[in-house]
Amino acid sequence: MKQPSINMRMLIAASCILASFLSITGITLDRTYRISAEDALKERMMIQITVLISAIEQDEQKNIRMIYALPEPRFFTPDSGLYARIIKNSGEVVWSSPSIVGILIPPHATVSRGEQKFEHIVSATGNPLLSLSIGLTWGEDDAESEGYTFVVSEDLARINQQVSDFRHNLWGSLGGVAMVLLLMLTLILHWGLAPLRRAAQEIGEIEAGMHNEIQGEYPKELSGLTNNINALIRTNSEHEARYTASLGDLAHSLKTPLAVLRGAVEIPHSSVETLRITTEEQVQRMDQIVQYQLQRAATSGRTALTAPISPEQIANKVIAALDKVYADKGVQRNLAVTAEFELHIEEGDLMELLGNLVDNAYKWCQKRVDVTLSLECQDELGDNPATRLLIEVADDGPGISPELAEKVVERGWRRREKDEIDGHGLGLSLVSDIVNLYDGELQIKQSPFGGALIQIYLPI
Repeated sequence: MKQPSINMRMLIAASCILASFLSITGITLDRTYRISAEDALKERMMIQITVLISAIEQDEQKNIRMIYALPEPRFFTPDSGLYARIIKNSGEVVWSSPSIVGILIPPHATVSRGEQKFEHIVSATGNPLLSLSIGLTWGEDDAESEGYTFVVSEDLARINQQVSDFRHNLWGSLGGVAMVLLLMLTLILHWGLAPLRRAAQEIGEIEAGMHNEIQGEYPKELSGLTNNINALIRTNSEHEARYTASLGDLAHSLKTPLAVLRGAVEIPHSSVETLRITTEEQVQRMDQIVQYQLQRAATSGRTALTAPISPEQIANKVIAALDKVYADKGVQRNLAVTAEFELHIEEGDLMELLGNLVDNAYKWCQKRVDVTLSLECQDELGDNPATRLLIEVADDGPGISPELAEKVVERGWRRREKDEIDGHGLGLSLVSDIVNLYDGELQIKQSPFGGALIQIYLPI
């Protein structure tokens, strides 16, 4: 199933949030407006019933009469929507406003003195009404039978129509606002996700062979991704170039020993012993060449997203293995680590580097080998100095003179052609290749014990 685009996902999520927010806002405003309209109506009804009470008087025969006309003309207009009645607590209606003529309003329950009550009722024709009832007696006579209930009722049709008009305008406005916000959101998403689309386009152009890497400038949220993609591309290109170069070097290097073997075979009257010695020498040379080129091609080098590893752990593994190999020699070795740190390097490369260095030290030492791992701050242009890992391997062997320091890193070079120390002369050459792959530095000096001191600097 095809996954929706990021733009579509964000648009759907934002639309749902916006719809929920506007719906809650609309419902809240609609309810608030209706409550406010009814509260305003209740205040008007309180004023009207107060005016009605002030216009009524009780005579000596305890009959009530109106002493002046009510100022609200709707009380006197038939079917005006505003109605008033005065009901004796015995149930007798003693006065009704002219507007109630022809309108059947359900009888109201009487209320006690000082009590007021709002209630929603429905007329016989089905019109909703809001009714306000207040209980009243004259003078000190608070007998229930002598009390009156003043009732003012108003048709809610006008209020309902106002609420309906407000609701129509409200939802229309919110709908318009939602459309405008969605349009703005779409434009914002289109603009905000433009770097992602541009990166995808550049990756497509790289696949089509139009570019070698991502070239544009990207926001900081994407710069890490694009930089790592470029690093992966460069790493793969470097690996491919190294494999190609290694195969070419291998083919070129094997030409000479093959030519020597061919010449030895074609020499007439050559002795079997001479042919054997020549064959043995050239086969050994070809074996050295193949081993060197295979190890060189297998070196990973700097790769993007390489997980950090602990050089101390690798050093402990190498030393533990060499202690077993050179157990008869009784080497007094020491590993010193001055700080805890991790290095972004392939484990195989670091194992190869330390393995060759420490193995050479074990081979050539008399009794002592020291391995030191430390950090060094290298001053560079700018405010932030670079931190480098310093690997030092020292022994008490014969050492390496300054004149030979450049030769020992050459492929196949050995101290003596006929040496009692086994090896192919490839160790320091491989170390030099690995150091160069990681933009490091190799130095050969004299150790404090009189032997060789190999220093490797690798950037953290």
